[in-house]
Amino acid sequence: MSVLIGRWLQMIGMIILPVGLMIGIVRGNVGLEVRLLFIGGAVFLIGWLLAKKS
Repeated sequence: MSVLIGRWLQMIGMIILPVGLMIGIVRGNVGLEVRLLFIGGAVFLIGWLLAKKS
């Protein structure tokens, strides 16, 4: 079960990253882009660790 949750978190993290990039390009809001980068990376890392654990 933790593998499934881990894979979902990885997918969510990989969706957040390009959304942050588009916000940075379209709106020019670099601060929000960087915050979304770290949030997406953290969500992906948590998912990766959950999937690796099992």
